[in-house]
Amino acid sequence: MGYKDIKFEIENEVGWIIINRPERRNALSRNVWAEIGQVLNETWDDIGVRVLVLTGNDEKVKGKSAFSAGLDIKEMSTTGFTNLGDFLGILLDPCELMMRYPKPLIAAINGYAYAGGLELTLWCDCAIAADDAVMGFWENRRGLASGVAFLLLPELIGMRHTKELLLTGKIIDSQEAFRMGLVNKVVPHDELHDAVMEMAINMKKVAPLSHKWTKLWFQKGYHYTRSRAIGTLWEPFQELFHSEDVIEGFTAFMEGNREPKWKGK
Repeated sequence: MGYKDIKFEIENEVGWIIINRPERRNALSRNVWAEIGQVLNETWDDIGVRVLVLTGNDEKVKGKSAFSAGLDIKEMSTTGFTNLGDFLGILLDPCELMMRYPKPLIAAINGYAYAGGLELTLWCDCAIAADDAVMGFWENRRGLASGVAFLLLPELIGMRHTKELLLTGKIIDSQEAFRMGLVNKVVPHDELHDAVMEMAINMKKVAPLSHKWTKLWFQKGYHYTRSRAIGTLWEPFQELFHSEDVIEGFTAFMEGNREPKWKGK
């Protein structure tokens, strides 16, 4: 199956989903989300794929690699900022699929992972970051709020670290992410592929049904209420996406990344 905005490669029963939009810093467009969902569905029962890896095209832009810069602001702006809530709706199906996916998911964070790009890694079972990767929820400094992060981050890094990241919107490096528990391991950039494959090969030593039931038990124990909680996000996100501040936040970003002038409405 051909894809437009991702690449999908299989190496030793390990599937690699590579977000392939380096010119847009691997930003998450509608089509990227749709194609990720397509791969999840197509590999669900495929015994030839035991583990899935999510990563970004490693081509450097202005000297830096990107896992994903987050949602595609340019694409969203063409629909008008007041329709951002509708844009958010396309994320829910792939996120739900990742939550229920019966096989291990590994995030290979090869560069900066911002906003929705970082949230994408939270749905993965494990994460390995390159030593030059940076990450954070910068959208909180643009008038938005990280809706999915508050569901997933506390059990990964604790409530204090979660609130620090979300209430400041600060950017952290991979070593700080490791200390917080946001990633399992940090490796030199050129060793990322091998480190991820090593983890995936170890996962392959576990039977597929063991993976399936282990993940299902985690879902029942920790994630069951999330599927309900996700449904409660719609109304507050609609309010945020229709606010004057979110228009100002993203307008400021597109006008040379100037400081936004908040109105509180």
